[in-house]
Amino acid sequence: MSAAPIKITKTLFLILSLLLIGGCVTPSGDSAAGKKWFVMNNCSSCHGPNGDDGRAVPIAGLDMSFGRFLRKLRTTDAPIMPPFPESKITEQDAADIYAYLQSLKSH
Repeated sequence: MSAAPIKITKTLFLILSLLLIGGCVTPSGDSAAGKKWFVMNNCSSCHGPNGDDGRAVPIAGLDMSFGRFLRKLRTTDAPIMPPFPESKITEQDAADIYAYLQSLKSH
């Protein structure tokens, strides 16, 4: 085997690894903006204004990865919660909501 295919394979592996790692990183979120998005998207109507005082599952002090949170937001398994596609809540807005929920303390 010549050195050229090995070099290409290593380079391709490095690029794919960096893309994978980059996709796993939680974007920096702003909890003040997250509170605004939480209210504007009507999350508080079910989860409550404090994230744990509504009729839906408590989400104050959220204890899940950002990736899992984003998947639940996009393709919810709760019958009453609508899915929120990128066109409705951008990834940055989701990161802001995530930061806000993590900043809340469960009562």
